[in-house]
Amino acid sequence: MFNSRVSYSSPQDDVPTGREGREAQSSVLRDKIPARLVLYFLSWSGFLVSFMMRNDMNFALVAMISNDNSTQNQSLNKSQQILGTGTDDQKTIVKSVVISSFYWCYVLSQVVGGVATELFGTKCVFGWSQLATALCSFMMPSAAQLHYIAVIVLRSIQGFASGLTWPAMYAIVGYWIPLTERSRFMSSFQGFSIGIGLTYPLCGFILSEWGWPYIFYTTGTLGLGWCILWYFLAFNTPREHPRITKDELNYIELNVRKEVNSSVKVKVPWLQIFKSIPAWAIAITTFGRIFVHYIFIVNGPTFMGNVLKFNFETNGFLSGVPFICSYISSVLFCYIADKIVLYKVLSLTNVRKLFTALSQIIPGVLIYCIGYIDNVYILLTVWFIAVIFITASYAGAMANIIDLAPNYGHSAAVLAFCQTIHMSASFISPLTAGFIVTQEM
Repeated sequence: MFNSRVSYSSPQDDVPTGREGREAQSSVLRDKIPARLVLYFLSWSGFLVSFMMRNDMNFALVAMISNDNSTQNQSLNKSQQILGTGTDDQKTIVKSVVISSFYWCYVLSQVVGGVATELFGTKCVFGWSQLATALCSFMMPSAAQLHYIAVIVLRSIQGFASGLTWPAMYAIVGYWIPLTERSRFMSSFQGFSIGIGLTYPLCGFILSEWGWPYIFYTTGTLGLGWCILWYFLAFNTPREHPRITKDELNYIELNVRKEVNSSVKVKVPWLQIFKSIPAWAIAITTFGRIFVHYIFIVNGPTFMGNVLKFNFETNGFLSGVPFICSYISSVLFCYIADKIVLYKVLSLTNVRKLFTALSQIIPGVLIYCIGYIDNVYILLTVWFIAVIFITASYAGAMANIIDLAPNYGHSAAVLAFCQTIHMSASFISPLTAGFIVTQEM
């Protein structure tokens, strides 16, 4: 994906042997891996793990609130304590509150994430937020047995911590990634699609074999493992990286925007951001996309289980596959967008508008159709297409944030402003579904 622009020559004599030879070969291999590619992997895997820890609850609750499914094991029956002994309507509302509790603080922490990243850097903010989320995952089964309020508290903490991740990662993009590679790098953010896609089949398997508590132990363990990789491999700027080659460092510094190099000394213009019409346009436009997206993410497993009557394993597979496909589509959309910009087929602004339109109009029309389709195969096809096209936004409005503010720290601030508005849809969507749909069977 990223060309390191480095040429290597092989010595013809005096070839080192033994330990020196192995170290030399290791050094050559390391030099052939661009630091930007490592950053892409960390970003991709970070959002993958983050969304696994975020969405494990969506599937676990399908089992945790089940009262009349005789095939469930004893661990599922114990989990009924989380929702008490209320009516089905009350349990549906509490379920919606548990799910949406993650996003209350998630929205509130967006600006905090932008400010914290400006002060402490992406490595610190992203790393600590992931660690806090992982630790909460480990505590979730105990909290569920205690009271559903304890679950809401832990989910709120997870939401606040996870809200810091997006501004943190956006800040580092403007400092590391040249404009002609930016759309492709933005596809790393779609690691969250793989995370969702893997979470649901994994949850289905774990539920069938061991019960819902092990869902949270598994995602928590993955989160801790990722934190170790992040600690050793992530760096805020190319100049801080101890293993980056001189050629790659020069390539980055020559191709990133000039203002990035001095942006650390520039204060974030919060007033100008609040008055920016393009920033408001991104926030309001993306609100609609997020609302539709979270219908699929949050309510998808419940729809598959209670309406289409799939078992846990089939539910997990069908709920997850569209999001794995959407990662592939995001890479394709971002690649096409980069090529259109590179060959000047359309202006950068028109490219962003085109892909934003694709991400909004097609899913919006298709979700209207789903409620009127009786054939399950056609329904699932329409479902898959809608989820896939949502990811075009990462070559559209979401990439446009960095176009507006490429400066280190400034892009995090603009993202924080936009996400505070459009991510409110992430809790409004499940709350709306919970109050409208009180009979899920």
